[in-house]
Amino acid sequence: MLAMLKMLPLLIVLAGGGYMYHTTVVSQKDAVIARLEANAVTLKENAMRLETAFEREVAARERSEQNLQSQLEAVGDLTEKNNAMQQEMDGYLSIFSRHDMTRLARAKPGLIEPRINRGTEAVFRSIEEASKEVENADTQ
Repeated sequence: MLAMLKMLPLLIVLAGGGYMYHTTVVSQKDAVIARLEANAVTLKENAMRLETAFEREVAARERSEQNLQSQLEAVGDLTEKNNAMQQEMDGYLSIFSRHDMTRLARAKPGLIEPRINRGTEAVFRSIEEASKEVENADTQ
């Protein structure tokens, strides 16, 4: 019994040391757990931000593709109109190349001049309309 009493302080010191080690390890583990939980919350917030940013980028990409399609359609329409105008111009130029308009204008100026002026006015009107379509295509 005396030996037991002598060992009691040693047992109390050992138990106290064990308890201190236990509380130190548990507090370290609690700190690591708290840090990991904070990291998990941060990661979830970042994931949500990335998802919303991705959705915005997808929507912007779709809008860009739609704009590209409308621009391609407008360019196709303008190309077709340009080709038609080019053919019309080639037709008019072929008429002028087949006839000596200078000789005819000198011989009958009252006959040729009004027709040329009306034709020139019509061509200028067509060019203005085509220019308006090009200008409107840029704003769409």
